[in-house]
Formats: sequence, C-alpha cells, structure tokens
Amino acid sequence: MPSAEHESPVALAKLDPSLVAWLLTHVFDVKVPDYHHARPHATDVRVLVPRTYHADSMLLFCDPADRPLLAAVLEIQRRWDATKRRTWKLYVAQLEAELDVDTALLVYCPDLRTARRYRGLFEFDGLSLSLRPLIFTPNDVPLVVDVDLARTNPALAVLSAICHGQNAQVEATFPALMEALRSVGPKTAILYYDVVLAGLPAAVRTRWEAFMTTMADYEFRSDLLRELAARYEKQGEARGEARAILTVLEGRGVAVPDEAREQILGCTDLAQLDSWLRRAVNASTVDDVLGG
Repeated sequence: MPSAEHESPVALAKLDPSLVAWLLTHVFDVKVPDYHHARPHATDVRVLVPRTYHADSMLLFCDPADRPLLAAVLEIQRRWDATKRRTWKLYVAQLEAELDVDTALLVYCPDLRTARRYRGLFEFDGLSLSLRPLIFTPNDVPLVVDVDLARTNPALAVLSAICHGQNAQVEATFPALMEALRSVGPKTAILYYDVVLAGLPAAVRTRWEAFMTTMADYEFRSDLLRELAARYEKQGEARGEARAILTVLEGRGVAVPDEAREQILGCTDLAQLDSWLRRAVNASTVDDVLGG
C-alpha cells in the first residue's frame, strides 16, 4: 500500500495522468496543449559523473502519433532540502534537451511551511539558468463534493480527500469519492481504494469504511470485495515465488542487496517472477537475475 504522504499523489498521477493536466490548468493557469494521450517517462536522470538522480514521476502529453507536446515532472517534497535548487534543474533541462518540449515541474509539499521555504528558494534563483517550480499544497487542492466533477476526474476526487483528511469537512467528500470509484469500474476502483486508505488519517479512514459499508449498494461492494480477494490471492502467490527466488540465490551463495531484495519481494507480476526464478537457477550475481 502506498505511503500516505509520499506516494499517493504519484500513484494517482500514474493511474490518471489527466490529474497533472488539471492541476497545471486550474491551480497554475498553465495552458496544456490539446493532447491525445499521456504516458510515463523514465524517471532516471544521468549526469557526467557516475551518479543518477531519480524524480518521483515524469509524464509526457502526446499527440495521436505519440509525439510529446509537453512534459511534466511531479515531485513530492516533505522536508527541506536545499540541494533541490540544483537537482530539480537537471530534471527539467534533461527533458527539454532530450524531447525539445516545454517542461513543467510540479512540486507537492504537504507541509505549508516547507512550501513557503521552497518558494523563497527560487525567488532570486540562478545567473543564467533559473527555475520556476509550480509548488502546491493541500490548500491548493479543492474540496471535491460535486459528484459530476468526481466522476469526470476520479483521481482529483481521491487527491482532494487525502489533502483534506485533517479538515472537519472531509466527510462531505465521501459521496463524491464513492461515485468516483464507481465510475472507473472495480479493477481500477480497488487501486484508488488502496490510495484512499493509505492517505486518510486513521479516524477518518474508519469513518470512510463505515460510509462505504452503509451507503454503497450491494453490487458495488461485492465487486470491490471480489477484486480485493483476487488481489490478495495473487499477492500470496507472488510472495511465494519471490521467496523461492531468494532461496535459490541464497543456496547458490549469491549476495542480494537490500534494494534488490525489496524489488523482488515487491513484484506482483507472476510472469516476471517466473522469468527471474529461471535465471536464478544459473545466476552468479543478482544482476544475472534482474538485469535485461
């Protein structure tokens, strides 16, 4: 399940990239080109020194021929880090040079004081290369209570509930949030449901679950429960295969760094796990398994 502060906005942008377009248009008054579709872009940025910087999310808004029209970087910043004045420029510069398109850098700061510090950091920025990050906070995300808006922008409805989780009015979002989940179908709804549970404070989460129990119709609840049961069954099978890979590597004396271990245990793609298991049988290093 995604972490409440860090991964929820990124997960929502992956589920529905139009959320980023909505934020650009309605929060920052940025004109987004008429795009056909959006797709993720690799988030690693390599520089001349042997080091890789990793953005939280990168999206490309493309025309029908899949040519990029606009790029967007989404960063989640919970704490103050003065080095971001330099590294964020890398993300924007690389995308603009690589793709020859304008790039928007959106930065979500859950903490208002942290957001103010970052805004101040870029007021008098740079000599030849300046950056204008589009910084937003929970206060910039509207309280979505309109059912039609939630159906049209389900990711926005979820983000709204999470951003206003400490707001006394958060329960007013529940009917719209339920309709947002209903509008995307059970397979996608369960992904949004996970994000909701991860992002809401414990007390609000309990009230949300009670609302779903009493207000959602039987058919909708049943569809969600079936998807949830199928997911747990698949996760259980994937977990077993992941552990088998680690056992084989351990038996062969192959060192598995923590990062690689987390990648293996976190994978739920059974076909990928099966491929890794076959490689593990003859592997001398963990790269023999995960590489390629």
